Amino acid sequence: MIPSDDRQPPQKGLFELYLEDMINLRHPLVRMAERIDWPQCEQQFGPYWCPDNGRPGHPIRLHVGLQMFKHMQGLSDRELLDQWVENPYWQYFCGESTFQHEPPMDESTMGRFRRRIGEEGARALLRMTVELGEGTGTVAPGSFRVAVADTTVMHKAIAHPSEARLMARAHRRLVARAKAEGVTFRQTYERSLDGLLMRIGRYAHARQFRRMHKRLRKLHGYLGRVCGDVIRQKPYGQRSQALDDSLYQALYLLRQYADPKHRPKLYSLHEPEVACIAKGKARTPYEFGSKVSVITTAKEGFVLDCQALRGNPYDGHTLHEGLMRVHRHCGHLPVHTLVDRGYRGSEITPLSNVRITGKQKGKGTAHPEHQHRRNSVEPIIGHLKHEGLLDRCHLRGHDGDRIHAVLCAVGFNLRKILRRLARLFGLRFIQELLGLLRESGTQTGQSMNQVVSIPV
Repeated sequence: MIPSDDRQPPQKGLFELYLEDMINLRHPLVRMAERIDWPQCEQQFGPYWCPDNGRPGHPIRLHVGLQMFKHMQGLSDRELLDQWVENPYWQYFCGESTFQHEPPMDESTMGRFRRRIGEEGARALLRMTVELGEGTGTVAPGSFRVAVADTTVMHKAIAHPSEARLMARAHRRLVARAKAEGVTFRQTYERSLDGLLMRIGRYAHARQFRRMHKRLRKLHGYLGRVCGDVIRQKPYGQRSQALDDSLYQALYLLRQYADPKHRPKLYSLHEPEVACIAKGKARTPYEFGSKVSVITTAKEGFVLDCQALRGNPYDGHTLHEGLMRVHRHCGHLPVHTLVDRGYRGSEITPLSNVRITGKQKGKGTAHPEHQHRRNSVEPIIGHLKHEGLLDRCHLRGHDGDRIHAVLCAVGFNLRKILRRLARLFGLRFIQELLGLLRESGTQTGQSMNQVVSIPV
């Protein structure tokens, strides 16, 4: 049912702890809460609930505020709710009028809200941060003319993939699900798996690869025999969907080990869409996750788009769609887009003038005055990863990757807006203080003149 926000009492109670009496109303969070159009948020996210059925949900302002704080502070759902109880400013931002001593919801409710709004809802929050940044002066209107684009890797919450670990895990999962459906095995080989895994790991550490592959072939044979028993006793059409998925993953791993050139490879059983991406880093030659396209303004480094991509596409093939998303978020396209040489071939897009760093030497139309700002996107990506949550995604599936990437951009923009408001109202406070000092000085001078003019 559509949430109703009835947390504002008509009259203050005598023994209540009201947040307005506890906090500093000049705080940047209070100022930012006053500038956000909360009725528009309720109008935007209200259709995601059933209008006349079910239990009324939590207020939309509470949901949106919690998602903002999660990605502003880089916290998990559990850590966020624990700190929300301790922070009166966060409670005021989320629409509470009195101090709350209990968490407002469970962490699973936050996950259901993210799944409910999906990627489109997350993009609505990103559009709201762009409007808020323009309204507070965090990003100038002329800064949208020059944008910078780059890609990075968002790691997935999986263990480092290895053939032995994947086959052993697929073996155990297939045996457990097959037994639950009445399949009887001549031998399951489960007792031998731990010893094989230990030997394979030791041989790999000692670089004795011939012995390691001998044990891997043995593990491969065990998994093949188990798959054969399942196929004989449960033909196609008689297996459940869960057993079919486990059998398919086991057969895929067998094919993958037999043919090393087989593509695409399976790197995780619970996240089969994870891709292996090589970005040319010496410390991490291969990263497992999804590629993320980031587009920012060249001057302020304000994030205009952050999109998780499926697989490992070529960077130059992702720019056209990224510019279309920027148009959805900002209402207009950048005149110039600065990219690195990984975007070669993307100059043909009619949406913007693509400027590739280092492609042509010298000065000219290929090197405008903002060309040196191409590197400004690199620290933005670092802040997205280390201050936000772009470093590792714990949400399930590719849809979770896309939602998580957009919300990370929302959190980064809100941090910039918050710093801008802190500087802005700090300067105003200093100006007001100087004005009061001038007035007091003038009054003091007038009183001294009156004292001097009194005849003795």
